[in-house]
Amino acid sequence: MAAKISVITGAAVLALGLTSPMVARAGCIDLPCPPSASAGTEWRAANFPAPNGGVLVYRILSDGNPACASYDGQNCLWGQNKSQISFARVHPLICGANHRAQWGVTGYENPRHWCNLAKRVARM
Repeated sequence: MAAKISVITGAAVLALGLTSPMVARAGCIDLPCPPSASAGTEWRAANFPAPNGGVLVYRILSDGNPACASYDGQNCLWGQNKSQISFARVHPLICGANHRAQWGVTGYENPRHWCNLAKRVARM
């Protein structure tokens, strides 16, 4: 059964325009993860299409909103893989109200925005 779910998820990821998703299981709940936790184990990386295109490390929060890895809570760390990020320093940019406060939009208005795509993949 797990193989079928994986194949279905992979097809959905490709249909949404995402490539090479690397999915890991959650290790901690706190933002950012405390240094004693397995840093980066709950984060995923995917290559998103434009308008916000490129490799992005993100995770899905318990409320369903995606959050990208960021050091300042405003700018996602585009183009960096998980191995390049210091998770002890991460203050994520969270889609929805937090994203609107920083950028004037929630990230869900555009169907090709990384917030929208990440949330849709997480629902599958």
